[in-house]
Amino acid sequence: MSGHDDVPEWAPRTPPDSGDPGAPYTFLGASYPGGVPTGPADGAAGRTPPGGTAGGPAADRPFDAFERPGRASRPPGPAHAAAKPGRRRPRVPRTFGGILLGPLAGAVGLVLVTGIGAYALTGTGDDCAGGGALTISVAAAPDVAPAVIRAAKRFNDARRQVAGRCAIARVRSADPAAVATLLSGKGVAGVTERPDVWIPDSSLWTKLVEESGRAGAAADFTHLGGMASSPIVLAMPRGLAVQLRNLGAPAQPSWKELLAAAGTAENAEQGPATAPAEGVIPPRLFRLQVPDPDRTATGMGTLMLAGALLADDPQGQAVFTGVVRTFREGIAASVKAQFAAFGQKPGERYPVALTPEQAVFAFNAKRPPEIAVAVYPAEGTVFLDHPVTVLSEEPVKVSAARLLREELAGGATREDVRRLGFRTPDGTAPAAFSAKTGLSERPPKALPPAPAAEVKRTMQQWAQLSLSIRMLSIIDISGSMDRKIAPGATRLQSTIRTAQNGLSLLPDDSELGHWVFSTELEGERDWRELVGVGPLDERLGSATRRQLVLSAFAQTRVKEDGGTGLYETAIAAFDHMKRTYKPEYVNSILLWTDGKNEDKEGPSLPETLDHIRRAYDPERPVQINMFGLGEGVDVGELRQIARLTGGDAYVAETPGQVQALFLKALSQRVCEPDC
Repeated sequence: MSGHDDVPEWAPRTPPDSGDPGAPYTFLGASYPGGVPTGPADGAAGRTPPGGTAGGPAADRPFDAFERPGRASRPPGPAHAAAKPGRRRPRVPRTFGGILLGPLAGAVGLVLVTGIGAYALTGTGDDCAGGGALTISVAAAPDVAPAVIRAAKRFNDARRQVAGRCAIARVRSADPAAVATLLSGKGVAGVTERPDVWIPDSSLWTKLVEESGRAGAAADFTHLGGMASSPIVLAMPRGLAVQLRNLGAPAQPSWKELLAAAGTAENAEQGPATAPAEGVIPPRLFRLQVPDPDRTATGMGTLMLAGALLADDPQGQAVFTGVVRTFREGIAASVKAQFAAFGQKPGERYPVALTPEQAVFAFNAKRPPEIAVAVYPAEGTVFLDHPVTVLSEEPVKVSAARLLREELAGGATREDVRRLGFRTPDGTAPAAFSAKTGLSERPPKALPPAPAAEVKRTMQQWAQLSLSIRMLSIIDISGSMDRKIAPGATRLQSTIRTAQNGLSLLPDDSELGHWVFSTELEGERDWRELVGVGPLDERLGSATRRQLVLSAFAQTRVKEDGGTGLYETAIAAFDHMKRTYKPEYVNSILLWTDGKNEDKEGPSLPETLDHIRRAYDPERPVQINMFGLGEGVDVGELRQIARLTGGDAYVAETPGQVQALFLKALSQRVCEPDC
């Protein structure tokens, strides 16, 4: 339900907008068309709306959770009044794997909200309805808001006292990303009211806010613990799960194997972890869907998961770059959108989704033609913990929030969150979790929570790595590039193979160009442009730029008597990329060479360094990364040039090292333009 439809299939839907701004509506959480309406909150559920009557049409009054859809409302009277003689016996609710589907299932009550997503609740006496009441506003994530609303009703009905005043909780369903934007001081993104209590779907949001460092950002949170939990799992259609089992895949495969099977590089010999995939799952079997990390805790959690798994890997940063490229290819707008492909023909790759376990429960509760199965990888996973966080600094409101927390931690609320498909904070699963419903009753291993500083750093990396690349690739074709770097592979062949694999990692909205260099390729000029820099999907005649670059790679040959015109080429490339700089891209140069500068008529190293130092503009940064191949490379010279721009130089002696260093160079742009 985080981003998923939080309304059971059997729940009544809101009627079309009547156009009356005073008319109440049945709030349906994330599934409400167009989001939560705007306008003044009415106050308490059950009030007669302006211009309407309590017994009027459904469009004119709040939804009664215990009224059968499509039937006349019951006459006023006590809830326990006897049924009239001769009335037809109610139909028993249907179930699916223990999930109640009928309109009288207990979870029906979890969707009752009035006003603008606010719930001020009935059942409180006059002593709680007057101006002397202490009201705390609560913003809850849409997936768990129904359970929070029911807890708030019990809390309000109990008439708890704080400093001699009756405490009332007013709950509003609010997108965690929108609340985080407001609290971080970044502006307004749909939420304008700062709540007293915030219950997002994950502590990752509160950590981002605490680390924002912006003027006006919220601070000094009081953390009262989580109220519901849901691990991030890999969801797949049951047919695919059966196929993997028939192949001999373990019930709990590793994340490494699963991500390798979701690799996006069409020509790559290696998965996103830069190592051959181990196990029985075929490569490129999956089409991975990941909800947007900028908008969802699930997306953020997947990045934290990748970072945790790579923490001890010496090539962790480079590998993380490859993982991000894989994630970026499958970004979905929401958790709900991830499941849209599950009912379609898989084509050459099966759809799978990184999603909360609870969203799998919600999807299967709708009785799709093919249910989804949750896969729990062996290393463990990240849990969405739905923390209860107090933002108010007023002592009386903090005290009221602590009393509300007692209700949120009580047995009734725990039962409510399980009805919604969540685990309780201790990992206890709903009774409906079983192999039949595609879910495991046993909780997976929880990875340690990341510190707030690590969350901020990872999201900064994502912000950089998810930017589109604008890159000029330059390959040395001097005679020495024809030497062997491994049996059956020359330096040039190894370089071309890596460049081809790297190109397949780049999405179509990237921009790329390709040059080659030696000495005197165009008269006295040491470099030659084969494909100009531009969008990869742009058509140039009968082919796209991507196709033209691949063709240029395939046709590249060494200049047998050519030397290495390194310095002149570096200056020309830097000047070209600066002159054509585009701020919406990461602008960079990747230069591949196997030797020192050999153009005696061209600029010297000091002249080259002086030119780039004077031309470098931190407001229009262009980063140079250089690759040295084989013996005889003066890495010191290459590094002096590259580091003036925040880049670096790398030397590879084997084809495998070339591939690993390529990913490492891409990861250098994480700190652009501050490094």
